[in-house]
Amino acid sequence: MSVRVNPHVIDGLSQAEGITFFSGLIMRWFRDTFCDMEKHEAAEQGVDVYAILEAKAAKVPAGSHGILPIFSDSMKYGKWYHAAPSFINLSIDPEVCNKASMFRSLQENACIVSAINLEKVKAFTRLDFEEVVFAGGASKGPLWCQILADVTGCRIKVPEVKEATALGAAMCAAVGAGLYESIETASDAWVAWEHTCLPNGVNTATYETVKKTVAEGV
Repeated sequence: MSVRVNPHVIDGLSQAEGITFFSGLIMRWFRDTFCDMEKHEAAEQGVDVYAILEAKAAKVPAGSHGILPIFSDSMKYGKWYHAAPSFINLSIDPEVCNKASMFRSLQENACIVSAINLEKVKAFTRLDFEEVVFAGGASKGPLWCQILADVTGCRIKVPEVKEATALGAAMCAAVGAGLYESIETASDAWVAWEHTCLPNGVNTATYETVKKTVAEGV
């Protein structure tokens, strides 16, 4: 019960799914609760507020000075409890504990829990992989993409069309309408890649230590 198995739209395939709850909702909460100044900066510069937050968080070292947010645990259907949302290891040093380091810690934690879920998928499927596709709203953030690469040690590929669920539904409709013979041919025609993030080995080693701490806690 450490993964959820779903039928795949392609005959003969299944999907092994690990869920990391609340990641996007947490980011929205953090932005709307603490980041009024960054919202003004973003409006003045004509950019997304998350771009401002990522630019600041990029200056924080891997590991976010030891800050550990607790918002979601890894997948375990048999006994699934979420701790009260919190940050631990906070410091009263404003140079260490600030919005940038806390924001980065949230991205790191989401990636670490995802990496723990990936290990469960590997154990269940007996498959190994060195490449991960990163889609959805979170994949718009270049820092988040790099952190995911560093945490997992995998190449991270980001597609041009990031709303993968909607694109997949459109592919199914196109196949149903006879425009393509199969989902595979529709995918070959429609999926293009925006960029790839490669892991930083030094950061990966740092995150291995943090991952062990989180895994023991969840």
